[in-house]
Amino acid sequence: MENSAGVLVWAALAVLIELSQYLSLASPRMRALWTRPWLVAMAPVSFLVYTVPMGTFQLRPLIILLALAAAAAYWFAVFPKTTWSQVLYLTLIAIPLVFKIFPLLYPRAADIRLDILGHLIWIRVSVITLLRDIQPEGVNFGFWPNRREWLAGLTGFLLLIPAVFPVAYLLGAATYTTPPWTWQETALRAAGTFFGILWVTALSEQFYFRGFLDRWLTPIGSAVVFGLVHLPYRGFPNYGFAAAAAVTGYFYYLAFRRGQGLRAAMVAHALTVMVFKTLFR
Repeated sequence: MENSAGVLVWAALAVLIELSQYLSLASPRMRALWTRPWLVAMAPVSFLVYTVPMGTFQLRPLIILLALAAAAAYWFAVFPKTTWSQVLYLTLIAIPLVFKIFPLLYPRAADIRLDILGHLIWIRVSVITLLRDIQPEGVNFGFWPNRREWLAGLTGFLLLIPAVFPVAYLLGAATYTTPPWTWQETALRAAGTFFGILWVTALSEQFYFRGFLDRWLTPIGSAVVFGLVHLPYRGFPNYGFAAAAAVTGYFYYLAFRRGQGLRAAMVAHALTVMVFKTLFR
């Protein structure tokens, strides 16, 4: 019991350290402190914090984490800031996520998955690098939406409901299920899902798509790519889910345009996932 408690303490410390670094994204002043060497040096800290005391440390994952962080942080110091270089950079960012590399690098702690640490590092390094080196216009990066962005995101979500959920249902990607919890627990789970998606998944995905792919592709083309990156969800290839995701991608674009910023698309994205995870399986 004591050993299990100790494992959880080290795992919790690792998560807190990574969250504190991730939250620095919300402040332009804090983002400016993340130099390239600092981004690389801090990447494996949370990994070391829990693997060394647990006795699960391995050199190979450490080297891979450092190599990934270095590639992401120094990309535009080595390659020109052309459109093709940016396309290749986004491809680099997608590879560990699509092929689920981080679960292979981060050992479990008392049967708790900690690959979220790798996801947070990857988002932090790539977002800071792109904001600093490329400075995409019209993104309005941030964590908390303003009133216009809340309304635009809610409008986008309401518009996508009759288009997306029937598609997901007909293609077998979603089946309605009455929540098995009390209404209080259901509300808490829904709120936790909303803010978790808003500040991690939606923030990163909408930043990459709205800030970059939308500048190079038509709205339909960007939506198709958004669908394709969701093919591995619940087993590759999940064509039904990818098709539904492609439809949502178009409505996230509309929310972005209506709200004149990234956070409107984040709201629409987070609301969609919240409903999907709460009411569908």
